[in-house]
Amino acid sequence: MTYRWDGFHGRALYELNGLPNEVRDGPLLERLLDLLETPWDAVPERPGQTAIRHAFFGSNNEGMLTLLVDDEAETLRIIDILWMG
Repeated sequence: MTYRWDGFHGRALYELNGLPNEVRDGPLLERLLDLLETPWDAVPERPGQTAIRHAFFGSNNEGMLTLLVDDEAETLRIIDILWMG
């Protein structure tokens, strides 16, 4: 099953603009494509809920995505990006 990409939330879109091109077009994009195929690979923010999830990216996991996952509609949206690299 492949989930549909639902875009970046406003805050994540702002954060995306601050990422180096090699990060945005490399590890971030690769992780996003992986998550569309396997959204359950992201960790739920709290036990018992699955809508808000976190996933790490980058060669040393120096980036973290916060995702809004709608399992019923099979969509995924990035709501926050943190890059420590």
